[in-house]
Amino acid sequence: MQYPVLRFRPLMRGLVLFGFVGCVAACQAVPQGLPLYQTPHTVLYSYVITNGMARGRLMAGPLPNAQVQAILKADRETLGALLLFQDHPSQFTLLQAGQKVEDFIGVIEAPVGTVPQPQAVAR
Repeated sequence: MQYPVLRFRPLMRGLVLFGFVGCVAACQAVPQGLPLYQTPHTVLYSYVITNGMARGRLMAGPLPNAQVQAILKADRETLGALLLFQDHPSQFTLLQAGQKVEDFIGVIEAPVGTVPQPQAVAR
């Protein structure tokens, strides 16, 4: 005597195989993604988050004086670029402020004992 559950075993195998193939196909699909572009709000928000990262880095442990000074200098330069954008809003000053935020992140994430040099903004 067969139980009703055993009659559906081939059907279950097919469903599991179909689900597996569906997952593999989904992994190979191209993601649509969101368009990424800078706005004044995203640059300001990125600066606030980056400033918190700098605070965490300074509180995490001892750093060489040169690296602490580099973090403080990058913070001041980034804030200056944001204030320049606020006073003179243009696409160039927005891109410059975004680049300064990226440079600030680079200084924060640098290994202990190294001081990265910020990249120049292309005009």
